[in-house]
Amino acid sequence: MIKTILPGLLFFIITSLFAQNQSELTLSGDFRTISEFRQGYKVLLPESAEPAFVISQRSRLILDYNSDKFDMRFSVQDARAWGETFIINNTKSIILYEAWIKYHFNPFLNLTIGRKAIKYGDIRIFSDRNWSIIGAAHDAAILNFRKRNVFIDFGIAVNNTSSGILERSTYDIKQYKSMSWFWASKVFSPKFKLNFINLLAGYQKPETLTSYALNTIGINPVLKINGFEMNSAAYFQTGKNGSGNIHQAHIYTANLSYTYQFASIKIGYDQYSGKDYDDISGTDRHFIQIMETIPHTYFGFMDFVKGHQFQYQQGISDLNFKIKYGKKTTITAYFHALSYTKQTGVDLSKKIGNEFDFVLTHKFAANHSLDIGYSFMLPHDDLVISALAPSTVANFAQWAWVRLTFKPKFL
Repeated sequence: MIKTILPGLLFFIITSLFAQNQSELTLSGDFRTISEFRQGYKVLLPESAEPAFVISQRSRLILDYNSDKFDMRFSVQDARAWGETFIINNTKSIILYEAWIKYHFNPFLNLTIGRKAIKYGDIRIFSDRNWSIIGAAHDAAILNFRKRNVFIDFGIAVNNTSSGILERSTYDIKQYKSMSWFWASKVFSPKFKLNFINLLAGYQKPETLTSYALNTIGINPVLKINGFEMNSAAYFQTGKNGSGNIHQAHIYTANLSYTYQFASIKIGYDQYSGKDYDDISGTDRHFIQIMETIPHTYFGFMDFVKGHQFQYQQGISDLNFKIKYGKKTTITAYFHALSYTKQTGVDLSKKIGNEFDFVLTHKFAANHSLDIGYSFMLPHDDLVISALAPSTVANFAQWAWVRLTFKPKFL
């Protein structure tokens, strides 16, 4: 009986949606498979360590509905390494990646509620982490204003571990407990755009009911003139972190690029604050990310700065170059000269090492592409000593990968 009713009910819902004026229903997919050869990815390995070979896959099914009064999205996802689950799988590997509804009060103002991937500006604060097979999404309510060249978002999020709590409880997930933010972007002309963000995040001290507030404020101006683009940013953090320590941190970044036809070149510098190893003050100065998106996007694809061998307290600085050429088939080369912002120890250099990334991309069609990447890291001697046991010889740090992406539109 149920099997007979459900298809009819689904057909009724779909036809009812289409019956509304100017409505649209689309069903699409996002399938991605990446095969990786890892020999020193994220962390330095001793010479005796064997390399790893990993295949991961992301499969998303996305349902979008758009009309004059409201929009909706439901996106289910299965993201995992091959063999991560037993071949007779009774675990819940499929999750709801996005599920939100947007109500249009008028052509300029709308409200979005639900689980949604969010990204703004240079994506140092908010990012959908699309380079990862898992991605990132927030449970939030966002009031959006869009008129001409002005874009404004005001959002709030409140997190709990369960819907069944009856009194205040601890929050043990390693992310913000609550958050509110204001984001604005103004396009002054085709040549100049300014992004601004202010974010107040509440972090609960582990195993307690005490929460602390950390405020992040920043600007991201973008200037384009005759093929040149200047993309810079400055972000500042003040308040207290989840440990209850006073927190003062910053990011300074500047990037200059030039594009001519199918070729581009970029030089950039990023500085993330930190403090010296012998600084015994109670103030923390490392920049806290809402989500871990900065290292992979800006410090090299090998994710060394995310590895547990790094000391985040000292901050990170990066002088980087990028060269790209091609249209349908492109090749991109990156160089990163990584170092700590502050001293990590007695007589230790601030240098971390140099990373080289190469990516070849071929687009078979608008929704079908192939990426082939190869990266290697040349670590400084002091990093080898601090990461591995004394006199241990480090393996050559390299990472190779092949990614196939297919984004079909079914309906």
